[in-house]
This record gives sequence, structure tokens and C-alpha cells, in this order.
Amino acid sequence: MKTKGIFICVERELLERFTRVVESMGLSRSETIRRAMEAFIEAQTGQSLTSKMRGLVRGSKLTLRELEEAYYGV
Repeated sequence: MKTKGIFICVERELLERFTRVVESMGLSRSETIRRAMEAFIEAQTGQSLTSKMRGLVRGSKLTLRELEEAYYGV
């Protein structure tokens, strides 16, 4: 999968708080922002990536959450 960088401006305090939280979870800022983007798209369109993945693995015993964790490598 090809990636493309983006540049955003946020207040220093917000970035520091965000960094502390994601690092405490063992995640990267980039991965967390990608997840937030997916959640935003899902909320706006009603189509989640994991719901689409569920169709690809019909008959799977995994929950949507487990599929998402497997996809994101958590």
C-alpha cells in the first residue's frame, strides 16, 4: 500500500497530550491518526473498513473488533 504524508498544525499542548496517550498505548502517532481518519469516514458514511472486511471473510469466527486488530496489527 502506497502512503502519502500530510502536514497538520495543532497546538503544542494538544500534540504533547496526544503523544503521551498514544505512546502509553504502544502506538505511533501516525497509526493513531490513520485510525481516527477511518473512524471519521465510518461515522460520516456508515461504512467501516472492518464491516467491508467481514464480507471478505464470511464464515469467520472472528469478531469485527478482532478483524480490525488483525488488520492494524495491534
